[in-house]
Amino acid sequence: MKSKIIFVKFIVFIAIFYVLCTLVAFLLCDEEGSYSRIFMHEMYEAKRIDTVFLGASHVSHGVLPSLLDELTGEETFCLGSAGQKMEATYALLQQASKIHTIKRAFLELDFAEACTTEIKDKTGFKADYSIAKQLRDPKIKIEYLLNLSSPAYYINSFLPIGKDKHMTLHPSALLFRWKSFFNGDYFSYVYKDDDDEYGAKGCLMDLRLVPNGSFVNDHDEGRIKTENFSNDWKKYVDKIIALCKEKNIALTMYSMPCSDYYLAEKGNYDEYYSLVKDFCASRGFDYYDFNLAKENYLSLEDSDFHDDNHFSKQGVYKWTRLVSQCFFTNPEMLNDMFYSSYNEKISHQEPKIYGLVIYTSPDKKEIEIVPMKNFTSTEHISYEVYALVDGKETLIKRGGGTSIQLPDKVSGKLRVRSFIRGEKQTECSVPFSTVL
Repeated sequence: MKSKIIFVKFIVFIAIFYVLCTLVAFLLCDEEGSYSRIFMHEMYEAKRIDTVFLGASHVSHGVLPSLLDELTGEETFCLGSAGQKMEATYALLQQASKIHTIKRAFLELDFAEACTTEIKDKTGFKADYSIAKQLRDPKIKIEYLLNLSSPAYYINSFLPIGKDKHMTLHPSALLFRWKSFFNGDYFSYVYKDDDDEYGAKGCLMDLRLVPNGSFVNDHDEGRIKTENFSNDWKKYVDKIIALCKEKNIALTMYSMPCSDYYLAEKGNYDEYYSLVKDFCASRGFDYYDFNLAKENYLSLEDSDFHDDNHFSKQGVYKWTRLVSQCFFTNPEMLNDMFYSSYNEKISHQEPKIYGLVIYTSPDKKEIEIVPMKNFTSTEHISYEVYALVDGKETLIKRGGGTSIQLPDKVSGKLRVRSFIRGEKQTECSVPFSTVL
């Protein structure tokens, strides 16, 4: 009898503790403007969804459903969010297909998600918990939480509070959140961001864009780690395939186009393309990689992107119109749309510099310029570098070579132009400081 009382007390304690944690999470979670919260609310409220686009941030910055609906007569929805792993994509498809009769799904196969850490080795879960919090079906939610990490993180995953749960103690953020309860903003599910326009039904359109010819970065992410082609990623793609078969959903595998600047930085995109193409073929699927699209079908400018691999609003409109044609109204065009490899694609281009990576030496006294280019010979490339200090612009480099000494003990901006055989390719501006 005594042991039974102790057990009941323990259960009551756990229940009270969980309720208190839930209350604390509600008061401290910085989520009223969460993109995942808003698009999943729309998914639950939608009267009908025929077609879904699945994936990570390339999907959320991809198709504009309202435009695609107008062009095709379908009811489409984007179920993608930043950093979304394939296990989250599977859970979202489970949830959406339980509510709606989905006829068609497009699964985006991004190498950043495919060549990543296996689940047992994951340590960060911010993106995962954003999705988990909005899953309403208990069975789907529990299955998802049990499988997104190793058992070491189960307590953190199942408690309402914890690491990576988007909680804040910042006074201004808390006041803003609590105010949203009283003025109704929290319950209006409106996405607010100065840089983004929310296109509804899961589409974010970035209002920033990259001016043509201005791609620049201060670091190089390096090659795609194809040796990390994830077994967990493959397992969850297989789960999505099985779910689509069970629900009679037509599934299409594709990859969104990134900028040539981004892919030149990687240097080994064809390795990834071959891996995914073979993987899809082994499952009986064609794979449509729009990084290999011929220019007469898809011609992208730098300004179609807001960074090196996500579309700007301009790019979203361009991409949506192509999707409506090649996947809905005129699918025959897919038969001739693609080169056989990314290297073949860039070999058909004129000599071109896509942008620059500019490294600063540890002592800040010089820079090293690395051009992101196609098959152009380095000996045909030259630069002009100007230093703008206190309103005065000074030429510090003209010609070949990539190592450039900077003016001493000053701060300002560098204006860097690149040329191929004297023809201007790019122009960018970057800050510098040699003040120690």
